[in-house]
Amino acid sequence: MSPRRGFKRPFKFKNRIPSDPALKRMGDWPACNQEFYQQFYFWLSHGSYAKHTVSCYGTAARAALGLLDKPYWEIDAADLARVYEHLAARTTSVSVRAARKEGLDKLDQYLAQCRGEPERASRRRKVHQVNWPYYLHSLPDWLGDDVRVYLAHCRKNWKPSEQHQRSLELLSKLTTVLRSMTAGGPLHDLRDLTPNRWEDHLAARLAAGIGTVTLNSDMRHLQTFLRFLAEGGRQISQRMLRVKMMPHSQHLPRDVPPEQLRRLLQAVEQAASDGNATIRALAVMNRAWILLMLHSGLRTGEIRRLRLGDIDWENRRIRIEQSKGLKDRLVPLSGPTIHALRAYLGVPRPEMAGNGLVFGHWHQPLNGQYCRSRLLWYRQRCGVQVSPHQLRHSAATLLLNAGAPVLTVQLILGHKKIDTTLGYAHLYDGTAAADYYRAMMQIEGQLRLAGETAEAPPSPGELVALVDSLRGGTLNPAQVEALHILRTGILALAERQVALAETAAL
Repeated sequence: MSPRRGFKRPFKFKNRIPSDPALKRMGDWPACNQEFYQQFYFWLSHGSYAKHTVSCYGTAARAALGLLDKPYWEIDAADLARVYEHLAARTTSVSVRAARKEGLDKLDQYLAQCRGEPERASRRRKVHQVNWPYYLHSLPDWLGDDVRVYLAHCRKNWKPSEQHQRSLELLSKLTTVLRSMTAGGPLHDLRDLTPNRWEDHLAARLAAGIGTVTLNSDMRHLQTFLRFLAEGGRQISQRMLRVKMMPHSQHLPRDVPPEQLRRLLQAVEQAASDGNATIRALAVMNRAWILLMLHSGLRTGEIRRLRLGDIDWENRRIRIEQSKGLKDRLVPLSGPTIHALRAYLGVPRPEMAGNGLVFGHWHQPLNGQYCRSRLLWYRQRCGVQVSPHQLRHSAATLLLNAGAPVLTVQLILGHKKIDTTLGYAHLYDGTAAADYYRAMMQIEGQLRLAGETAEAPPSPGELVALVDSLRGGTLNPAQVEALHILRTGILALAERQVALAETAAL
C-alpha cells in the first residue's frame, strides 16, 4: 500500500552499497557523520522543498560524506569542489550535474550554519554594483559627482538590505529629470537648473502622457537634491525651490470587505490541512504573516525582517525595529495571531537557527515579492483579489470602525503623521452621512424660527436608504446584524402604516 499523499516518512538509516566504488556506504561512516546526515536530512525536509528535491540534495550529501571519509566539521569548500568534480565526471546529464551542485551548495550552507560561521560571499546573492555610466550619460562630470555625493548621503538613512534597490530607484528618478533638463542646453553650474528648464521638462513629460503624481515626484526629488547641495554651500537657482507642485486628486486606498477577508482566511485554513506537505507547510506559515498584517498592520518589509527575539510572548506583542523612517514601535498581537505563530513555530525548525528570522522559504529569507505572489495564489482558490498593503489598510479600517482611537491606530501602524492614518483608514461614506443627519437635526431645532413648524419626519423609504448607505462600509458581524434588524423593523413599520391607511380609507 502506497503512503498517502503528502505523508513524509521519518528518516530511515539505509546501509546500501553505493554504485560508485569510490564511496563508502553509510554503515562505514563515523558515527558523528551518520548523525550529522540525519540532521541535514531533517533540515532539508522542513525547508518547504518538494520530496524529489530533498532526495536529490540528500544524494549529493551522501556522496560527499562517503567520498571524503573525514569528520563533517573538517569538510571545507575545497573538499566540496573536489566532490563535485568527481560526480560531474560520472554523468553527462546537465540537469543531474546542476542538481548535484545545488545539493553540495546546500550542504556547504548547513555546514557553515552548524559551525556558526557568517554567510560566505560565495553563497550570498550576487552583490550588484551601480551601473553609473547608464545613469550619468550625457550629464557633465561635475554634476555626476554631485549625484554620487547625494546618493552616498541618502544611503546612510536606509537599511543595508534596502540600499541597493532604493539606490536604483533614486538614481532612475533623479537622473531622468537631470538628463531631460540638460537637453535644453549645456549646464555650466547648478544655477543653470532653472524653472524655465523645468517647464520644458514638464511639457515634454505631459506630452508623453506622464501623470501629475509622477511629475510631482520628479519635482520632489529635484528640489531635495538641490536643497542638499545648497546646504553644503553650493550656489543654486533659489527660484527652483519655490516651484509649486501640480494639483492632483487624492485617491483613497481601498480596504477589503469582511466577507472577502473571511473567504481569504478560509482558503488559507483549507490549504493548511491540504494533503500535499509543501502546500500545507506554506499555508501554516502564510496564515501567520497574513494575520500579522490584518490584525496588527505590519508592512511586508517588517514581516520579512521579523526575528524570533522580537516576539514578546508574555506581553502578547512584538517589537518592530528600524522600520520605515528607521523608527521602532511595539505592536500588540491578537489571540488568533498568537495561535497561528505558535502553530507555525511549534515544530522544531533548524533552518531558523542560522539567521533568527521568523519567516523563511527554502532556508532563505522571504524575497520582496513573496507575500504578493502567495496572495495571488490564494486568489485562484477563493476569488478574492487583495494586495499585502490592502491587508494593512483593512487592519486600520477595522480598528477605527470598531471604536479604536485614531491616535492608537496611528501608533500601531507606525505613521509619522495622523493625516496618513486618516487617509489609509478613512471612515466610509455611510458613517459620514449618519453623522451629518444626526447633527443637522440638532442644528435645525436650534435655528427654527418661532411659529415655524418642523418638517415632516423622514419617510420609511428615506430611512431604508440611510440604513443601506451604512452597509456600504467595513462592518463587523455585530454591526451587520444590528443594521439588518433595523432595516427589517423599518420595513415592518412601513407595512403597518400602509395597512392602517387602508383600514382608515374603508
